[in-house]
Amino acid sequence: YRMALDLIETYRNDAIIVAGDVGDTFVAVKYCLRAFKAAFRRVFYVPGNHDMWIRPAGQHSNEPSMFADSVEKLLQLWKMCDELDVDTGPAMLSPKCTVVPLDAWYSCTFDHFDPRPGQTLFDKFCKWPMHYDAVWEFMTGLNEPRLQIVEKENNGKGNGKNGVDVITFSHFLPRKELPLPGVHEMAKASGCLEIEKQLRRVGSKMHVFGHTHINTTNDIEGVTYCQNAMGYGIRPGAKLTVVHDAGR
Repeated sequence: YRMALDLIETYRNDAIIVAGDVGDTFVAVKYCLRAFKAAFRRVFYVPGNHDMWIRPAGQHSNEPSMFADSVEKLLQLWKMCDELDVDTGPAMLSPKCTVVPLDAWYSCTFDHFDPRPGQTLFDKFCKWPMHYDAVWEFMTGLNEPRLQIVEKENNGKGNGKNGVDVITFSHFLPRKELPLPGVHEMAKASGCLEIEKQLRRVGSKMHVFGHTHINTTNDIEGVTYCQNAMGYGIRPGAKLTVVHDAGR
């Protein structure tokens, strides 16, 4: 209990970016985001692929009776975030920093060696009302209102208004140069090049991502790309990464 109080005191004026894969059931996501919200002033979140799973009945939940498909689960996750006061849209945190969540899904075209659908069905627990290979178009399309809000705030200047740093984040990778696991056909299920186009539209200076569990920081064409994977169940000794502090 004392450790919990110390944690709340430590981060009560901070914001945290949670870039997906919080849990593979609705209840797990809710419990985790609620715990982060108790410790941090602001919590920003986008769902990862695990968060969109609908497990068969009897595997930790009965989600088939709760959600017709993964789109309905996404809508309910957004509703739950509203109730917990967790941010799923863009927000100007200070005169020096704006945070922009970007929903996404992977596309086989991310595999630049073979940009065709593969033989491996990743995320078999997801259930989509559209074709599997078209999910990325649906998910990135959800970002359009967010992008327009930030573009309007930037007045078309592209790199932030009056020196404001724009930080974007997604669960999936936006660029093929970022490190990938050496798993068969994994490139087809790791990223989406549309994310890169969207983060450039709003003049992002830093993009935070997840999914691959490979901690890395890469500076590419004026943008810093960063992953800080916490590990399954949050591994012992895992540390947060500060990406913006007092205007720096």
